[in-house]
Amino acid sequence: MPVRYRSRTVKKETLQTVSLLTPHVEPGASVLDIGCGEGYVLDELAARGIANVEGVDIVDIRRNKDYPFRLYDGETLPFPDRSFDLVVLSFVLHHVPNERKLALLEEALRVSRAKVVVIEDTPSTAFDRLMNHRHGESYRRKIGSTAAFGFLTEGEWRWLFRGMGLEPESRPLSRFCRSILQPFARTAFVLRKSRTFAPA
Repeated sequence: MPVRYRSRTVKKETLQTVSLLTPHVEPGASVLDIGCGEGYVLDELAARGIANVEGVDIVDIRRNKDYPFRLYDGETLPFPDRSFDLVVLSFVLHHVPNERKLALLEEALRVSRAKVVVIEDTPSTAFDRLMNHRHGESYRRKIGSTAAFGFLTEGEWRWLFRGMGLEPESRPLSRFCRSILQPFARTAFVLRKSRTFAPA
């Protein structure tokens, strides 16, 4: 069944995200979307025949309730170790306070069998930083949160990942990949879980 979107912009944003994920999803794979929001990415993955999809978020604002979902307490993901083939953090980590980003990444790696894909705004200009801040404030109001948030540059993300013992694959994205109205710097990272990875 085709996914029904509330706007053309949301559709374009979702399809762009899904295009970054599908190369990492094997037939029969299981996918966890952390911070799934309204659930459009999971809807599109399910529409492509990926049956084992699940969402988790600190609030439930999904438009489609047909797939599994769990609330997240902000500390521990409610799944056993190595539960999913692919774990996705798509434009989520900038809503997490900087001092808590590492803990969420460690949780994502814990419940992943192989890969974690992180897609993020990675500001590189004053314009990027201003618009990212406005977005962060707007989303906080939407979900009724007063928590801090933080956008990192591509280099800062690399520093964070390397501090975890990970060497990320990264791909800078076109500033216009999601919308001509949102020409911001963005980067996709692929974290491959090593056999020796153990959360702190």
